[in-house]
Amino acid sequence: MKTYRFLCVALCAALAGCVIGEGRCLFIEPVQVTLTGKIHFRDYPAGEGVDHVPVLALDRTAHIYAPAESQSCMPVNDVQLVGWSEFPPDIVEGAHISVHGSLFGAADAHQYTRFLINVGTVVPDAALA
Repeated sequence: MKTYRFLCVALCAALAGCVIGEGRCLFIEPVQVTLTGKIHFRDYPAGEGVDHVPVLALDRTAHIYAPAESQSCMPVNDVQLVGWSEFPPDIVEGAHISVHGSLFGAADAHQYTRFLINVGTVVPDAALA
């Protein structure tokens, strides 16, 4: 009987922070993550005109744990890229890229997705192969 209880506790501990069938939950900053997907430059109406915003449409749904918003992991399909002042010339609309940085929740009127990523590095798909 002790072995059964131990196995149950071990299983619960192993699955904590995971979404069954989807993998582990990602954490918000200061934890660094790497996400891959296609970049899209979307236009959103703003008070001063139009915001031209880079958004990464993820290859797979990511699950993000943000304790301030929910006690469980939230599914996310796209994230806005911030902290990226100069786009490399080989990154165009629809390019497949890998982005490394830290996630945080939206808190401003100019943040158009639920979560954003502070970009550290961007690697185009050709460099991933």
